Amino acid sequence: MAEDLDAQQLWEEMTQLLHKGDLNPSLWAAVDAVTPLIVDEDTLIVGLQPADMQHAGYIETSRNKSQLEELLEQAAGRRLDIRVISGTTVASWERTKEREAASVEEATAHAHTRTVQKGAREVWRQGLEDVVEVFTGSRARSRGTDLAQLMIKALARTYEVEQAARQEAPGDEEMHNQQVNRIIDRVATYCNVSATVVGLEYLRYCREQD
Repeated sequence: MAEDLDAQQLWEEMTQLLHKGDLNPSLWAAVDAVTPLIVDEDTLIVGLQPADMQHAGYIETSRNKSQLEELLEQAAGRRLDIRVISGTTVASWERTKEREAASVEEATAHAHTRTVQKGAREVWRQGLEDVVEVFTGSRARSRGTDLAQLMIKALARTYEVEQAARQEAPGDEEMHNQQVNRIIDRVATYCNVSATVVGLEYLRYCREQD
């Protein structure tokens, strides 16, 4: 069990075994600069003062780390990984774990947000295609009343799309506003009117649905 292993003793025994091998001044100096902290599950945590972190590179190279872990296995009686952190107390390791856990949490949250946004953007993408189809799929676009009817149909579809997209990503106001205005601009182009006019009609339609 990890709690039965003394980090200081293990490191000292490993160091003695290391010094019996080939001379490697850089690695020896790095090992001597380390403060062994704790065995956490299957990992021996060792620390360096921030000013001495250049030594970590000598310990963590593939060849040197493999050698040290083989010697450490001889001392511990089982395989242990070696991890070097900045800081020379167990509290330093606890803070490192807390930062890493927070980082993972943040990355997970960002990944979830990206997934949610992707779903909502797909709804908006399809919605824009539907609105374009309202106009391109109709031959009756020569008269003002024809365009007015198509605008009403397009805005009704836009409203449906907005409701669906907001269910996918309820908190992303900026994205939804951008997408609504993107469709409004397209409708305005087809109807030969300003985006402000279409925007007013859309807001009016939305109020009627509430």
